[in-house]
Amino acid sequence: VALLDIDYHHGNGTQDIFYNSDQVLFISIHADPNRAYPFYCGYPEEQGAGAGCGFNHNFPLPPRVDDALYLQVLDKALEIVQNFAPDYLVVSAGVDIYVEDPLGDFNFSLEGFITIGRQLSALDLPTLLVQEGGYNAQQIGQAILNLLDSFRHENTA
Repeated sequence: VALLDIDYHHGNGTQDIFYNSDQVLFISIHADPNRAYPFYCGYPEEQGAGAGCGFNHNFPLPPRVDDALYLQVLDKALEIVQNFAPDYLVVSAGVDIYVEDPLGDFNFSLEGFITIGRQLSALDLPTLLVQEGGYNAQQIGQAILNLLDSFRHENTA
C-alpha cells in the first residue's frame, strides 16, 4: 500500500504509524513545519526507521506555492509511488491547499485539483480517497468534485 497525503498539514499521525514499516510507503506534501503546524515533524530527513528506512518521504513547501510548483512536487511523489509498485493507493485528500482556504497559505487553484485527479487516476491503481482538510465552505465541494472527476470518467470510458 502507498499512502499519499496531499493535505496542507503534514500527516504526522500516519507517519508515526508506518515509520518503521517497509510494507507501507508514506509520502506527505505539506506546508513547511518550520512555519506551519505540526512544527515537530514533516522534515525531509525523516525517512523512516528500521525496516521502514526509505519508505517515508516528506515534501515541505514554502508559502504561496502555485499550481506549477505543487504539481512538480506531486510528479516526484508519484514517481516514488510507481517505483514502489503498490497494489493499492490511499490518498489523504485534504483540499486546504486551495488558495482561498482560511487555514493555509498556498496559491493552489480549483483547476489544479483536476490535474491532481488526472495524475492519480493515471496510476491505474485501486485508489481510496479520504477527504480530510478543507475549510473554505463555499469551495470545498467544487475542489473535491474536481479531484474526483477523472476517476468518474475513467470508470465510464
